[in-house]
Amino acid sequence: MQKLEILLEKLNIADQRDRIVKKEGEELIKVHLMTSAIAFMYEKFRTIVDYKEEHLLRKSAVFRILKRRFLEGDDFYKIAEHLIKELIQAGYLENNFFPESKIIEVAQIVEKYDALYTGIKEQKGFQAALKLYDWVLGLASVEIEEILVPRNKDKVLVRFMYDEIKERAEIISKEMTEEDKNLQIFIAVNRSLAKADKQMIEYRILKMWYPDWKDDYQKFLPKFIDEIFTIKEELDKHLNHKMANKLLQFCRRYSTMIMILQEVICQDLKKAKEFIDDPVLLESKIREVCQHKYVETKRRLKTQVGRAIIYVFITKMLLALIIEIPFDYYILKTFHWFSLGVNITFPPLLMFLIAVSIRTPSERNTQAMINGIKDILNGKPGEIKYIKEPKKRNWFTWSLFNFVYLISFLVPFALIIYFLDKIEFSYLSILLFLVFLSIVSFFGLRIRNSARELVVLKKKENIISELIDFFTLPFVRLGRWLSFNFSRVNVFVFIMDFMIEAPLKIMLQAIEEWLAFFKEKKEDLY
Repeated sequence: MQKLEILLEKLNIADQRDRIVKKEGEELIKVHLMTSAIAFMYEKFRTIVDYKEEHLLRKSAVFRILKRRFLEGDDFYKIAEHLIKELIQAGYLENNFFPESKIIEVAQIVEKYDALYTGIKEQKGFQAALKLYDWVLGLASVEIEEILVPRNKDKVLVRFMYDEIKERAEIISKEMTEEDKNLQIFIAVNRSLAKADKQMIEYRILKMWYPDWKDDYQKFLPKFIDEIFTIKEELDKHLNHKMANKLLQFCRRYSTMIMILQEVICQDLKKAKEFIDDPVLLESKIREVCQHKYVETKRRLKTQVGRAIIYVFITKMLLALIIEIPFDYYILKTFHWFSLGVNITFPPLLMFLIAVSIRTPSERNTQAMINGIKDILNGKPGEIKYIKEPKKRNWFTWSLFNFVYLISFLVPFALIIYFLDKIEFSYLSILLFLVFLSIVSFFGLRIRNSARELVVLKKKENIISELIDFFTLPFVRLGRWLSFNFSRVNVFVFIMDFMIEAPLKIMLQAIEEWLAFFKEKKEDLY
């Protein structure tokens, strides 16, 4: 298995690069256990209010801290020190592990993005800079997380899968250049294998397009600022490409196999060399890892479902207290406990029912996983997948299909509105019911897709599943739109960030400094 041998060699090099280098005698960054406990509890509560996938929580925390501290001044070392300490307090980084030299590295990144933002403001104007503020901080948060938690082994596996997909996928398009096709494969691989979000992919593409931005940004900065809007538009064009979803669907099966292979060989890279000459041992290890991942995924799904249920329940309760009850009581001059009870309990109950319907992958799936991984390592090319652009239709056909789709979209809503009206729901109660039904449907789909990450068998279509999809698709699409747009104006997140988090972090910082001062005074006695 020559492929496995080459992969192991690259992973060993990446493993060495992933290790945090600590100079002899260098001080380590540490925070007090008391402030850490308070910050950790706050962070756990905040993740319920601002629902995000687990692997994005640390990057989101970096972004949030940067947003609060970015404009504090030009003492970049101080900003970096507070940022790292906040991440340690919140449990995103290990305490008493990182050398103080990491503060300098993070400070240099903060300085770089401060120079970028200041340059945009001076050259393009304040309004333009304000529009790009979150985007600039998003790039900064990805680079900072990469410095603190390097993932060079993940990059090796992304490259490995990219090469595999290039051999197995043929993109049919007259409009796309070869470079465009390769970039779409790169994006799809990062989305499927690395679970990269928009900010992460943008940063990785920028590094690919402009290698100087990582280490020698000063000579590239003027050009970057001058072309910033063109660069941003080009990134958006590639990330929103019409071929993106088709490629992503194709990549998912292979990403599952690469993920299991990663788990098999990265547990112990030295022992992994034994698999090269022993296919039976490799198969046994894949089977063992699959079973472990099935159990781990089930546990992770329980956590996701629990967080989603609590998020929906708390949000719904607060909206009921702030909007629904006052509206019914003071505007409509009536109040129905039944509709309120249904509105509060139905969304979490539906979330629970979706969760219990999820099943662990079967033995057939495990065997398909083993066969697929062996084919990849043995260089078996497999069937070429031809990925074509969406079919072009004339305006009449396009209009007709969209009209029929709109009718089919409205039918499920009309049926539910009719039923709720019959059982005396107020118009506001009906609206809130539909909103939360849609959000829960979208969350449920995401959790189901998360459960299917380990499934490599093709999904069997049948009439019942088609009917379920027909009825639930409108709610899922509305839920997706609501989730993405409400996250930008989440009142509860705003309250947490500016009315609770900001003063809490100032207080914890003051306590941390006092405890350090107290320790110094205590040491003077010895």
